Amino acid sequence: MNLLLIRHSEPVVDPEIPPSQWKLSDRGVQRAGLLAEYLADRGINALYSSGESKAVQTAEIVGTSTGLPVDVMHDLREHDRGNTTIIGAEKWRSLVIESIRKQDEHIYGFEPVGNARMRFGNAVERLMKPFQNDNRTVAVVAHGTVISTFVAELFEIDPIPIWESLGLPGMVEIEWPQPSKILTLRNFE
Repeated sequence: MNLLLIRHSEPVVDPEIPPSQWKLSDRGVQRAGLLAEYLADRGINALYSSGESKAVQTAEIVGTSTGLPVDVMHDLREHDRGNTTIIGAEKWRSLVIESIRKQDEHIYGFEPVGNARMRFGNAVERLMKPFQNDNRTVAVVAHGTVISTFVAELFEIDPIPIWESLGLPGMVEIEWPQPSKILTLRNFE
């Protein structure tokens, strides 16, 4: 069985609204279409999404091409950064990397990244449980920080290269329930 962990497509960054409510940009919709074309013939059996707008929109575009409904799970959401203000790309990148490096500390946002990783991992375990004895492919549309830290924990590797390499959208494919390696890391740009 394979698990496809998909980072949402490119949003419109709007400092007037919380990041969890950002919608996809026109380019983000186009890129999500490229992802959907790639996934259309992959034999996906189930499609899940974080409840954040940009993830749901990405999943809906995939769902249209695969014929699957989107099952929204709140626990697949990103590391809770709250209503943080826009601080500039380089400062934001620096804070996210520090938060990933120091996962048990409150560096940026309302929850430590380690808590978000555990919440996300528990949600993935729950959604995959019904498929444990089947040869299925399950797709999960979520977010860069939770995907990269979850995958890094599974393989006992550094999460930063994964986080930095995941595009908008990007996908990491792993075997489940006993992942032995990353099968695919691909971006759709």
